[in-house]
Amino acid sequence: MSQDSPLLYALQRAIAHRVQTGLSTFCLDEPLPSSAADLFSNDYLSLTTDPVLREIFLQRLLGAPRLFGSTGSRIATGNSEECNALETRFHRFFGAPSALLFNSGFTANMGFFGSVPQSDDVIIYDELIHASCREGFRISAARNALYPFAHNSVASFEECLRNVLSKQPQIIHGKSTVFVSLESVYSMDGDFCPLAEIVQLIEDLVPAGHAHIVVDEAHSTGICGPNGSGYVSLLGLNHRVHTQVHVFSKAFGLYGAVVLTSPIVREYMIQSAKSFVFSTAMPYTDLYALQASLDVISSDRGQELRQNLLRLSRYAHKQVLHALKCIPGEILSVDNSPSKTHDSGLCSPIIGISTPLVRNLADFLLKKGYAVTPFTHPIVRRPKIRVVIHAHNTEEEIDSFVNALVQWSTMQGQDGVPAVVGSGMGADRQYMKGRARL
Repeated sequence: MSQDSPLLYALQRAIAHRVQTGLSTFCLDEPLPSSAADLFSNDYLSLTTDPVLREIFLQRLLGAPRLFGSTGSRIATGNSEECNALETRFHRFFGAPSALLFNSGFTANMGFFGSVPQSDDVIIYDELIHASCREGFRISAARNALYPFAHNSVASFEECLRNVLSKQPQIIHGKSTVFVSLESVYSMDGDFCPLAEIVQLIEDLVPAGHAHIVVDEAHSTGICGPNGSGYVSLLGLNHRVHTQVHVFSKAFGLYGAVVLTSPIVREYMIQSAKSFVFSTAMPYTDLYALQASLDVISSDRGQELRQNLLRLSRYAHKQVLHALKCIPGEILSVDNSPSKTHDSGLCSPIIGISTPLVRNLADFLLKKGYAVTPFTHPIVRRPKIRVVIHAHNTEEEIDSFVNALVQWSTMQGQDGVPAVVGSGMGADRQYMKGRARL
């Protein structure tokens, strides 16, 4: 296998090109450090280390007749009473008509968009939609009718929708469907989708029954809404959004996902979504863990964790913005757009901090014990680190991190900041092409 070959040579050249051009590259030889506070993982409610969740989970295991593998796909020997019971609990908890479990958010989004849209249908999507949705678009029967709109722009969405309805009259005539793919909270900058406005536009412009709105709630599951039921529930849009994808690898502290949709769509996906049909079902331990995590998230303790997360998120935004006032924007900057907060009082736990010296900053923070990952093109438009606040963080931990940012910025000074290759509008075009390939 070590013998030279055209394939290995091509792969080595591709890796070298990523390194030379500053594209995001990752190494898994060693885990990231963990001596400093966790301000970078997706563990929003700090449940991965929560002793209460651990105890509830272990108690469930003690009375369980089976613990290990499911033995097969859900369509074969992998189905179980435990799996059906969890889906029933989820569709009741989220207030949805039906629920279908997937092994990850990626396979859920890919499975939905790769199977449900039909050949005469159209997909409109936010230009920053997740790669898992894009993979679904790529294999979808509607892959030749994809229309992006400018990120979180209601005006751009309206223009795009009107253009689609003009070009695709079969939608108005009731012969096809326009799918709209959105995220509740976008993961890199933490901005909220203007969902209520987009839903209203769809209802105003598209005849009833001819549109299908899909919201990926990966970064809002568990952290907002009644009992942690998410952003769609928070806005009271459960009966106006057709499909939701809730993901369990963030606030739930586990992994897996559930698609909430109509019984007919659920039945169709069971037959046609390849990422469902050809995947082994979750092991029993994971089903019990999800039950235990939902016990906590839907309880008074879950509400306490959400309130603490909200308080600390507001504090972190305030401290970071205050510190960066005295730092030149070409060294460090943060997006302070209104979409980081919501009329309901919600505040995003994600803070994207941009710098052209992102690798230098990451190296500095890694040496201080922070588990930071630098992100560059094609994952993000501008090089940045992503700070994530958690329910078990403290104000002191946030202050220490902000002081580290100030310390690093002071070391850089106001001179000698290199220009970013491909900055400006050209970089935006390159970024969107890169996103399309993700």
